[in-house]
Amino acid sequence: MRARGLVTPLVPALLDAAALRLYTDAGEAVPMVSEELRRRLSPLARAARRSAALPVSPASPGPLSPADLGECFPESSVSRNECGEVFICQASLRQIHSGAQQLTACYRAAFLPGASEVDAGALTPYLEPLHSADDQTAALIDTETAGLHGRPLFLIGLARCRGDDMVLTQYFARSYAEERALLSQLASVLGELTLLISFNGKAFDWPFVRDRMVYHRLCCEPSFAHLDLLHPSRRRWRSHLPNCKLRTLEQYLSGRYRSDDIPGDEIPQRYHDFVRTQDARLIAPIFHHNRMDLIAMMELLVALVEDGGRRGSSSQASVRRVRGKPGE
Repeated sequence: MRARGLVTPLVPALLDAAALRLYTDAGEAVPMVSEELRRRLSPLARAARRSAALPVSPASPGPLSPADLGECFPESSVSRNECGEVFICQASLRQIHSGAQQLTACYRAAFLPGASEVDAGALTPYLEPLHSADDQTAALIDTETAGLHGRPLFLIGLARCRGDDMVLTQYFARSYAEERALLSQLASVLGELTLLISFNGKAFDWPFVRDRMVYHRLCCEPSFAHLDLLHPSRRRWRSHLPNCKLRTLEQYLSGRYRSDDIPGDEIPQRYHDFVRTQDARLIAPIFHHNRMDLIAMMELLVALVEDGGRRGSSSQASVRRVRGKPGE
């Protein structure tokens, strides 16, 4: 069928050429197409002419054009520094979390002296950095990378207090070449901090950031304290939960299960596909995942401080009072 479809449009022209003649050296006229071949091709020629007379149907729509980043993230902007451009997406916690006001108030209260009534030898060493920091100069951080160490870092999420509001800012490299500008932007923000709060950040996020800064020959001398929430979480809940992954703690403390969250092992390939196609729909779930991690870390910090190292269910109650529903 495929061969016939390719040959049919050529048949009328081939038969029309039958009227032409070639001449031998002796002057004898020879048809270009034999009468036998012309007879066999005639049905095909008639069908081809009938097809050509039919109206042409409109072309079927092609694949959707790539979605623009600005369409997916209307609250975004592009910032330029000495190393290039950085895509920035910024949103107030009030825009994406129904319990933002109370969660922010509890988060800020965690920095007040005496907020954590922890027995000596329990969680005190881990939470001590809170007491020497200010809520306005502390930030929670979560990063997304294109693989393990040595691969590019493409998304950095920071949650910081701005007055009595909590602002989530995400810095994004739209291509591999923008990673240096992304890290330069982060370096300028880190210079304003007295405390960096992470989850497993001492083992993964900060070493990754530091190594990528060294690779790009950027300054990476931290002047802030670092509170890694994984360690006090393990001390507090490892005997109560199957593991102390952030999503497990989130489900236990807030009762929230991320049924539509992108699996972490799919994130690197999603980013590589985005770099190739520039289709923002590919990375929108990664931005959502990053924001949800930052919110879960805020809730975890509140639970650790309000629970105060006591053995019981008060940590669940403290978080569920402020959990709200992200996305509302």
